[in-house]
Amino acid sequence: MSIEVALLIGVIGCFVGLAGWLSGRDKRISDDSHWKGSVDETLRDIKDGVSGIGERMAKIEGMAANHETRITVLESKIDKEKSA
Repeated sequence: MSIEVALLIGVIGCFVGLAGWLSGRDKRISDDSHWKGSVDETLRDIKDGVSGIGERMAKIEGMAANHETRITVLESKIDKEKSA
């Protein structure tokens, strides 16, 4: 009879331990998925910002080329006025 009681306590202990392990595992999975979602959102924001920078950089390069042309024209006008 004492063996049956010890066996019963051992089986109950195993079930309690298994239940605790499963509960902890589910919590870790939930925490990991929350963390992964946060990281994915942050990376998406960074990606959007970087793609916007490329477009703005192309516009700025075009504007700089236009300004360089204007500066060259103005310099040539100033040189003509000085020589005249």
